[in-house]
Amino acid sequence: MKLPWNGRRRSVLAGLVALAVLVVLAVVLPNALRAGPPAPTTPSSAPAQDAGAGAAAGQGASADAGISKIKHVVIITQENRSFDSYFGTYPGADGIPMKDGKPAVCLPDPANGGCIAPFYNSADSNAGGPHSHADATGDINGGAMDGFVAQAEKGLSGCSAASTKCTYSTTMPTDVMGYHDGRDLPNYWAYAQNFTLEDHLFASAASWSLPAHLYLVSEWSAKCTKAGDPSSCVNALQDPDPEPEPQIIKDTLIGKCQAGMDLDPCREALEAAGIDPGLAAQIDQLIGTSCQPTDSYAVCQAAVDAAPVSDDLKKKLTDAAKKLELPDYAWTDLTFLLHKHQVSWAYYVFNGTEPDCRNDAATCDPVKQDAKTPGLWNPLLYFDTVKEDGEQGNIKPLSGFYDAARHGTLPAVTWVAPTDKVSEHAPAKISTGQAYVAGLINAVMSGPDWDSTAIFLTWDDWGGFYDHENPPVVDNNGYGLRVPGLVISPYARKGYIDHQVLSHDAYFKFIEDDFLGGERIDPATDGRPDARPDVRENNPQLGDLAKSFDFTQAPLPPLILPNATTY
Repeated sequence: MKLPWNGRRRSVLAGLVALAVLVVLAVVLPNALRAGPPAPTTPSSAPAQDAGAGAAAGQGASADAGISKIKHVVIITQENRSFDSYFGTYPGADGIPMKDGKPAVCLPDPANGGCIAPFYNSADSNAGGPHSHADATGDINGGAMDGFVAQAEKGLSGCSAASTKCTYSTTMPTDVMGYHDGRDLPNYWAYAQNFTLEDHLFASAASWSLPAHLYLVSEWSAKCTKAGDPSSCVNALQDPDPEPEPQIIKDTLIGKCQAGMDLDPCREALEAAGIDPGLAAQIDQLIGTSCQPTDSYAVCQAAVDAAPVSDDLKKKLTDAAKKLELPDYAWTDLTFLLHKHQVSWAYYVFNGTEPDCRNDAATCDPVKQDAKTPGLWNPLLYFDTVKEDGEQGNIKPLSGFYDAARHGTLPAVTWVAPTDKVSEHAPAKISTGQAYVAGLINAVMSGPDWDSTAIFLTWDDWGGFYDHENPPVVDNNGYGLRVPGLVISPYARKGYIDHQVLSHDAYFKFIEDDFLGGERIDPATDGRPDARPDVRENNPQLGDLAKSFDFTQAPLPPLILPNATTY
């Protein structure tokens, strides 16, 4: 079954069949909204402490004075969930609009007529919806926040995100209006009850996973035309340079001529190109030496230029070699400032497969992911600053995270990226993702660094799922839609809901204030002038994440959860 947005060849047919029953119940006219599910009983639904304006203001002085108590920041990023899909019914949070215990909203359903109200969905595996920049624009719909069903149905029907003449398919229901609660999310709701929940945290970019992850390390998504020159970079919200797509390379002359011992595909490709198939062995050797997918375009091109073959063949090989060209991220990322201030950092990658397709494609074969392979969830290897500073070794396998947590050697700044299975990127199971995240957090809480650590748990983008909150506009790139955010620390305010407007840029601001003396990623001052649209940390709409902490309180104890998995 083809899922036009999730990009993986995995079937969720059983889930969709079950979903059909739920959606039938949820498709109603606006004056006949369905009742919500019973109030969650696990974890407790006791009201959380509210972050009112006065309370937040009272934290200013202690936050400024006490932020240095945090010696380790750990950013754990999961995939593709909106705030309302996970915390839309959390007591005290700005969740799904309700009236008399029932959802007070109902979104147009162009495929079936009528509308679909938010509905409780207990399914562990979801389908979600398309989540390109165009889909974000369609979901938001000028601030009406009523395009989620239409965009999902466009995706299911094979229509483009901006289509106004889609012929909708009615054979596959959508679950983007479904939400979960404490029955399905016991770990995440327990963290909210015992630490701090951010209910106005927005993704930095109104786009899909690659731009989102670029923003998570650099606060920008761009394309650069000259390696090593940040001034050559221009804004690219939807289409930053991705790494070479294996399938595209496979279909070129280079791909056909690296089939191992079998030269037949190479001979056939040469013959189809009007070239002597007798050259297959020679070309196979050239490609095997210098033009593997792991080789750079420059290395391959140099070998092609030096090869004793005809100009016509050189041209064809050159065209194929261009498919090996790697992106060059020349703009400034956070590691540049961390290195400048001699602040330690690490980026931990879970070996496995990428949770989404490159180029935001419809479908793709699984793509390998590990600490030595750059990719959508491991972008730092393409940044010039990381290469120039000789810090590629700071990008490590996930096993190193558990070791560092156990031995009390966590760096000052840590990012943790998941693999497909544990990512919660639809259709990956929510329960598997929760157990993985709890394993990470348990590791920190059980180690000697817990008493000086702040864990920021978030999701990279909304994944097409419904959220009612219209994102603030700070520049042409964002904010994106609202995502869940949790602050977990001995100094997090217990049971607190922080209503400040925040984005993932707030993580940078916190790190810079804590470790860098307040220095920002600013082209005017950081010595690497790029054309980023603004200095995100200084935007007046961005709140101060330090206000989620009370550095005068007695440190909170660890919350070791039993439903956890360590890999």
